[in-house]
Amino acid sequence: MTGKRHDFYLLTPGPLTVAPEVKREMLADRSPNAAPHSALTQEIRDYILEICNGRESHVCVPLQGSATYGIEAGLHTLVPMDSKILIIENGFYGKRLSEIAEGSGFAVVRLELPMLPLPNEADIERALEADGAITHVLLCHAETGTGVLNPIAMVAEVAKRHGKKLMIDAVASFGGFAIDARALDAEAIFISPNKCLESVPGVALVVVKKSSLEAAEKRSRSMVLDLHAQWKFMETSGAWRWTPPTHVIAALHKACERHRKEGREARLARYTANWRRLVDGLRQRGLQTLLPDEVAAPIIATFLDPKHPNYSFPAFYAAMEKRDVIIFPGRLTAAGTFRVGTMGDLTADDMSFVLAAIIDSLAEIGVDMAGVAA
Repeated sequence: MTGKRHDFYLLTPGPLTVAPEVKREMLADRSPNAAPHSALTQEIRDYILEICNGRESHVCVPLQGSATYGIEAGLHTLVPMDSKILIIENGFYGKRLSEIAEGSGFAVVRLELPMLPLPNEADIERALEADGAITHVLLCHAETGTGVLNPIAMVAEVAKRHGKKLMIDAVASFGGFAIDARALDAEAIFISPNKCLESVPGVALVVVKKSSLEAAEKRSRSMVLDLHAQWKFMETSGAWRWTPPTHVIAALHKACERHRKEGREARLARYTANWRRLVDGLRQRGLQTLLPDEVAAPIIATFLDPKHPNYSFPAFYAAMEKRDVIIFPGRLTAAGTFRVGTMGDLTADDMSFVLAAIIDSLAEIGVDMAGVAA
């Protein structure tokens, strides 16, 4: 098979296939207390705010751990315990947001919606009008369990009209899709480096409205998940409160340099081209996507399992793994599917290789591409 640029392809919703120069940054050992590491951290924080137009209104607080740690830290720090959070659930990660909030002891209203159609103003209006105690609205922007891209601008407008504070899980979308923290008047935006920023996991990034963070001193019930304390410590010392993942920070700094060089719009265009190549190529061979193109986020493609007696996802996965490609099954909210990520350090050549690997893998397990229409 031609077009292979990487030894190994991680085509999941993240972590993902990372550029060699980003991985090389993790080969050097760095002191967490030295000035160079503090400078890397500050430059990352500044660039994240630049991407989302948050310099004048928001701050960026990095935190050790995955993006889920950042979400829980944001809730602990920014949301008083007598608050009530409306969480939009139209996929797996909306449900996970509810689990995090409820597990942290917050009162939650679950707005359970189907995968499609997308949430609309009437859905949000009804939920807010039905419970005047709601103080915050929380949703996932890119639902990579299915591939749906939720309309955050519309939700922000409705939330602001009702005087509610908006929190956005932009874990999978930040750095690829346009997100304007100031225009959205977002209370918090939760970010992961191992998605559209094309770095590695190990740190969470939270963009927080500065005025709200200033008012949150000593609110967090957690010593470690206290964004205010983390922010103040960084502002006064330039260092992290606890031992930071130095290798991860170095990789993220390089990834930010690469992101700036490529540009957000160009990066999304590359992902879209990757997604289009994969979707069109597999549709031509009889496979069907879970979503219509107009509502799909072009960072992951979700396909219905082939209706063929020889098909099983474990066998398909094993055949793909032999070809150095890792994919994901569908989530419970989209059972009977498999998912292929199209973000990361991927080009048209890579997608040609991946497409050939899928076709060869299905053939290997005895799935006739002439009759796989789901």
